[in-house]
Amino acid sequence: MNPPAWLREFHRQWKEIRGSDLRSKRRPFSRKWEDLLDAAGLHSAAERTAAAGEALALRSEGRILVRHHKYRPHILESVSLQEGAGDWLSACFGDEPAPRLLARSLGIVRDARAPHPRHPDVWDAFCGRILAAFDDGRNLPPFRWNDPPGLSILLRGARELTSREWAPGTPVREASSAIGFDSKFLENHAPAIESALAALFGAPCPLESLGIVGGESRVLLHGPLRLLFTGETVQDFDGLRGSYSLSLTDLVRATSAETRAERILSIENAKTTFLRAAARNGNGSTLLVATSYPSRAVRRLLGMLPASLPHFHFGDTDVPGFAILRSLRRASARPVRAFLMRWHDDPASPLLSGHDLGLLSGLLDDPLMADCERDLRVMLSAGRKGRFEQEALGPPTITGWPFWEMFTDQA
Repeated sequence: MNPPAWLREFHRQWKEIRGSDLRSKRRPFSRKWEDLLDAAGLHSAAERTAAAGEALALRSEGRILVRHHKYRPHILESVSLQEGAGDWLSACFGDEPAPRLLARSLGIVRDARAPHPRHPDVWDAFCGRILAAFDDGRNLPPFRWNDPPGLSILLRGARELTSREWAPGTPVREASSAIGFDSKFLENHAPAIESALAALFGAPCPLESLGIVGGESRVLLHGPLRLLFTGETVQDFDGLRGSYSLSLTDLVRATSAETRAERILSIENAKTTFLRAAARNGNGSTLLVATSYPSRAVRRLLGMLPASLPHFHFGDTDVPGFAILRSLRRASARPVRAFLMRWHDDPASPLLSGHDLGLLSGLLDDPLMADCERDLRVMLSAGRKGRFEQEALGPPTITGWPFWEMFTDQA
């Protein structure tokens, strides 16, 4: 059967509204006949007459119900889908019936529930939540039971990305190929993949937090810096009032870096806290570096600056914030001291997620984080994130180092 135009439009509307609904409805899916013909683009008398004949033929086959005008029986008022005819309508257009889609998706999740090599408990609970939602006929965004191919790709991507530890600054295309997809997969599907990772860990988890970076790596700076290149060429950024950005390409070309600054202060929040500190950094005694998990550009710059230059880091005091501090300590050629990173409780703050608890355990076991043990243990005891955002401290209160007068432990 070559479905007529009006039935195609009927199917489109049915699929949009009820095609993925597993629950039976008390009222059959119905559409006003004249409106349906208009939506299908059938406007001539001949087209409408032919359509009416087609509808009556399908009624005789027990596929649809037809309601006639009360006083003029030759006029059709509405058409409805006969009870139990949803599978027939799907088959007419090559659709897979909803119950079969659900069964396929449940099978995909059950197969993916095999023990995770790094996060077995978190992964098992995550798959359990998806199965419970699907069993109830609900989606768990971004996972949809009525899209088995998309579900399979997202589950596979989330599992593969979290099954290994990525070297900081891994290019996104390299990571995409490493987990068995084409090189542009992660770039093209980043929002959906990051949404899947957030559903897994119960907190935002951008690819950057795994060590994966997209595009050309850059670093945002404020303060005095001189880059020296082969042939005694010098690029001097001393005296700039605003912030500036350097690419990894230029940093790799440079043979060394110099600064008259007395210290480095890296800041996690680039959009607010970094800009506020930059506005108070007039004397240039501090080289400000905006960074969360250190990119390749950040690591290259830190490696070129003198090892004797003190380095402080101001980050959020949730678990990822302390994990960023540890990453910087691993990447820097010098000790990195925590700056204003004391944990403060907030009873209304979110509870620590399974991912948080896993990270926290690793931080407590890492000798690099021994100086932060008190704050980490207090956070663990409270079981919640606390008042962790840098903005909670407000803008800088003094001009120049240390910007916030509550920081008294200066170098």
